Amino acid sequence: MSAATDAVAGPRPVVLELSPYVPGKSIAEVQRDLGIKTVVKLASNENPYGASPKAIAAFKRTAKALHLYPEGPSPILRRALAMDLNLPDGSIIVGNGSDEIIRLLCEAFLEPGDEVVVSRYGFIRFRQQARLMNAVVVEVPEQQWRHDLPAMARAVTPRTKLVFIANPNNPTGTYNTEREVREFLGAIPASTVAVFDEAYEPYARALEDYPASLPRLATEFANCVVVRTFSKIHGLAALRVGYGAASPQIVGWLDRIRMPFNVGIPAQEACLAAMADASFLRQTLKKTLAERAALAKALRGLGLRVGESAANFLFVALPKPGREIFEHLLAEGVIIRPLDEYGLPRHVRITVGTSSQNRRLLKALSSILR
Repeated sequence: MSAATDAVAGPRPVVLELSPYVPGKSIAEVQRDLGIKTVVKLASNENPYGASPKAIAAFKRTAKALHLYPEGPSPILRRALAMDLNLPDGSIIVGNGSDEIIRLLCEAFLEPGDEVVVSRYGFIRFRQQARLMNAVVVEVPEQQWRHDLPAMARAVTPRTKLVFIANPNNPTGTYNTEREVREFLGAIPASTVAVFDEAYEPYARALEDYPASLPRLATEFANCVVVRTFSKIHGLAALRVGYGAASPQIVGWLDRIRMPFNVGIPAQEACLAAMADASFLRQTLKKTLAERAALAKALRGLGLRVGESAANFLFVALPKPGREIFEHLLAEGVIIRPLDEYGLPRHVRITVGTSSQNRRLLKALSSILR
């Protein structure tokens, strides 16, 4: 029998149980499939104001070195992050997006049958990655769309290796306070690692009761890991760079299994420049928060229920299936995110866009709801 007709060995059974992660539709996809020239994407929580001009310039300067491998551990970026966050050397690991850090944590800590505690409407990648390692996912109901941290702490058993908490949470936009997080960390055993995904932290840090996880909580609790990204407020989603902050011991374990050259030179240089452009970050935050308030008010004016958000998106309940609204908006050249995969068929997530993008959304949505 030829090799071409031989039966291919199947994957691990758990692989067949998993569904691929479904990202938001891209602008190119909608343009190609529907023939719409101008498309507004409000589905993936990207920064509608783009990236810092300084980051773009730094990226371009690296073109002459595209034939060279980067320094594997990203040492300059690690040091810059540690200094910026007032953390000791050895406390930072850099990854190909924060998704890689989440994956590394699961690969490092989980054996088949171990438990991972998540919230019912927490970021879906947590349970997907845990299941890939044949871990048992323990799902805890939320309270008013917020992580119920006392209930999550009670769900921890001697088999629990990881607890994942997105703060602010995607897709609900809600957050947990410093007091709640501190009490949670004090209630779980040191043998259980608590992972706080803070992709949207820059939009929430001005809130009076939002946790000061870095440097305070991460240095006070050895089992606390904080994961952040350059994909949101820094506007560098295309470069896929995230990082984790943890004890040097945990970082050392993750370094053992990290891919050798996981973040390229252009990406590292762009991140360094983006971090240094405080003015761009301030202006982006100011405009986003103003547009978030205006968009929420306008959506409520259409009779919709809109959750309070600490992020750069809104969690919206609809009078009809979200997938139906999503399809109608696609035909108008506007992309939002239906939430069927979360078991929320009558909710959508809408990224806060620029003023003109939000007006286009509201015009199309108003027509559809009528």
